Amino acid sequence: MKSPFKKPLPYIPSKDELIRMVVTRYKTTEAPAPSTDPGFIKLRRLEITRVKETTQYLIEIFRDIAMNMPFLDSLHPFYRELIDLLLDERKYKHALAKIAHAPTAVRAIERDTLFMLRIAGSREEILKARKMYIGRIIDLIEDLSEELDYLREAVKQLKKLPCIDPELYTIVVAGMPNVGKSSLVRAVSTAKPEVAEYPFTTKQIHVGHIRLFGDSIVQIIDTPGLLDRPLSEMNKIELQAVLALRHLAKVIIFLVDPTMHAGYELDRQVSLLKEVKEAFPSVPLIVAISKIDLASPEEIELAERRIKETVGDVPIYRISNVEGDSARAMIMDVINRYIVPYYIEKVRERKIVSTSS
Repeated sequence: MKSPFKKPLPYIPSKDELIRMVVTRYKTTEAPAPSTDPGFIKLRRLEITRVKETTQYLIEIFRDIAMNMPFLDSLHPFYRELIDLLLDERKYKHALAKIAHAPTAVRAIERDTLFMLRIAGSREEILKARKMYIGRIIDLIEDLSEELDYLREAVKQLKKLPCIDPELYTIVVAGMPNVGKSSLVRAVSTAKPEVAEYPFTTKQIHVGHIRLFGDSIVQIIDTPGLLDRPLSEMNKIELQAVLALRHLAKVIIFLVDPTMHAGYELDRQVSLLKEVKEAFPSVPLIVAISKIDLASPEEIELAERRIKETVGDVPIYRISNVEGDSARAMIMDVINRYIVPYYIEKVRERKIVSTSS
């Protein structure tokens, strides 16, 4: 899957792996010298070369981590808040800051060691400087053990993040668990989210794309199921859906299951629908009554009536989870009603800017 970040995420070794890497680098570094040099001079030259090259090697590892992990403050608010939700922004920044400052400590160890090597008057003093250098470097790496472990886990989590373009027109599909969101996204886009007959199958956001005309693309996002409870009581899975609604949605398609197949009563689903409408009043809201292939006519009519009574005059569609034509017809209507006018307005804005300049 394509990364949502501008730079590839760095490889982060564990403490033990990094110690092995550094010690191996030190031991395998050579320093060619004239054969006529005394053994003491050769040893001093070798150890100075080893210290310099190993220092630079370790600094490059730390800088690669510090520079190529995502800078949260430069990310779109959706990603910044999602990473904070999954990783804890404070802890993430602390770990990166400590790694970023490590090269300064490595340089200080190098400086002290090189001084000892240059004034060493015997083979024993050179070996003492070598032992001091390796010991202090190992201590430094061990002190960073917690940060390395944390960032290794952070990379695993970051690699799972959906690749979302916040600049694209985005349809967010919302609703309670198991009401048919994944089936809808599969039917109308390139996304292939897992579909199963139990709640909370969607553990994270999935993204699909719908190609319109020319290079125009619409994003459609399958969010984790929302439950009818306050933000403070929501789990991390539910909060991902809220973030998608808050930062990405240009249109919300809210699914309602009129049957008891999803395990949630109609009134509870309609109550959540009302909360979504009130929380995002400026975002166009579409309601899709799903699973009409399983629902009775009475259940469908009751759902439509309760929706209208609760949230007023909103577009309501009936879609089947088995037959995709109804879902595709709804999406085409959404495209013609909201998306095409949006792109036409964008073209007009560009023409006005071009003319004025």
